[in-house]
Amino acid sequence: SPGSTLKPVLYGMCMDMGLITPKTVIADVPINIDGYIPENYDLSFRGNVTVEDALRNSLNIPAVKMLHDAGVKNFVTKLTDAGFTSIWNKRNKLGLSMILGGCGVRLEELTALYASLANDGLYVPPKYTTDAVKKQKGTRLLSSEASYMISSILTELHRPELPNLYEQAYNVPKIAWKTGTSYGRKDAWSIGYNKNYTIGVWIGNFNGTGVAGLSGAGTATPLLFQLFNLIDRSAGSEWLK
Repeated sequence: SPGSTLKPVLYGMCMDMGLITPKTVIADVPINIDGYIPENYDLSFRGNVTVEDALRNSLNIPAVKMLHDAGVKNFVTKLTDAGFTSIWNKRNKLGLSMILGGCGVRLEELTALYASLANDGLYVPPKYTTDAVKKQKGTRLLSSEASYMISSILTELHRPELPNLYEQAYNVPKIAWKTGTSYGRKDAWSIGYNKNYTIGVWIGNFNGTGVAGLSGAGTATPLLFQLFNLIDRSAGSEWLK
């Protein structure tokens, strides 16, 4: 389960559809959409929030609203264009819960999706090779403008879900990242990128057993920071400009 890691691409798609901007105000209040009643991770509501704050806080209810407005089929098509074969195979069974992790993904698929954000919205299938790879044209998933706005939101260091990780993040190169935790704490994700690298971290048990205390922010993100510190400490802090 991808947890909340698909949210940035949904937000970017909604920007391209003209539904939202980062400063658009959306209501984080209880909703019921055809019997589906989503809840936020902390079971609380924040009232009116901006889209950028909703993404930074990884709020569930605004994301479900946006998927409902954009259309599940449209989002499935977008992810299919990005190589998500598992989602395409189950496309007829997916609903609004997919934006909260109610679908299946592979680490390779998710990491390549975030690499497209670093590549100005162009998706290029990953290749495992030691040979030089010719530059490919790629498939446009998001406009360069939407990719820029999403990346700007995801580069905020002082993130609400990371209140105790600032010391670990202090020396990390300028990166954009998003965390995710699946229901039952079976999957912990942290995906980060800059112009040089995209790194995907998944932590969990291969047999699907949940682990108390497992979370994307507390478990996977420290490892993501360590990896970026090891391979790309020289990256500039103004990579988005």
